[in-house]
Amino acid sequence: MKAQIPGLSVFVERVVIVGSFLLAFITPCTAAQVHDSSPGELDLWLDGGLTAGGVALVSGAVAVRRGQDPLTAEDISLLDPAQINGFDGSATAQWSTTAAAVSNALVLTLMAAPLGLAIATPGSRKSWTVVAMYGEVFLVGNGLVELLKGVTNRARPFVYNADPDIPDAARLEVKARRAFPSGHTANAFAAAVFLSSVYAKLRSGSSATKWMWAGSLTLAATTGYMRYHGGKHYPTDIISGAIIGSLVGWGVPKLHEVTGVNLTIAPSGGGSAIGLMLRH
Repeated sequence: MKAQIPGLSVFVERVVIVGSFLLAFITPCTAAQVHDSSPGELDLWLDGGLTAGGVALVSGAVAVRRGQDPLTAEDISLLDPAQINGFDGSATAQWSTTAAAVSNALVLTLMAAPLGLAIATPGSRKSWTVVAMYGEVFLVGNGLVELLKGVTNRARPFVYNADPDIPDAARLEVKARRAFPSGHTANAFAAAVFLSSVYAKLRSGSSATKWMWAGSLTLAATTGYMRYHGGKHYPTDIISGAIIGSLVGWGVPKLHEVTGVNLTIAPSGGGSAIGLMLRH
């Protein structure tokens, strides 16, 4: 079902795009005020392991994708929207090219925003740490999403939609059966959570942190909704993408977190007592 409200959809699209671009430009400006906080510490084994794991996931996704065939006209004719579970069923009646365009603009801007944290301190150790961690988020997150898309082979909601405005060619593309999970939503939440969590470390105690969380997560949630409204994804695709993206976006910086306490283990003994002692 395609919403037709002359002028309104274009207005909404422009407002969302302008708002998201403002987030991307404001990020480096606010982060530039930070001079004494660290986003984390790089570690050869940790970063090597995350990179290797991400590459393995991407390689697996590529291998699975090669064996994925598009739906045929006959396959599509046999599809019945009634077979979709009640929670996801409403997605099969959605179709909006405007919503799809907005989701594209939102996810690209959100994905660019964390780089503003690196731009704020060009060439510094902080900058390279942010870039490296974010690269790992992108690699691991997208590797996992693409692998799941190839394994599940779930047809997108618009494939079930009889709306004549939907091009037949779109239904016959391989990506028309790559619904689960939502890659746009996963990338949006990964970027939003990464941006906000790293920003919170760089500006510990700042009142601006809560606004960064609220703004970035709102844009990420809007991205997910636009994927639903555009007929690209079911609610379960979007929820799964949000969970995956959030976990990766939060987990990678967490693994690099500096606790400020260095522990060493040394033998201790005296008299009849022998053991190990922790020193910091």
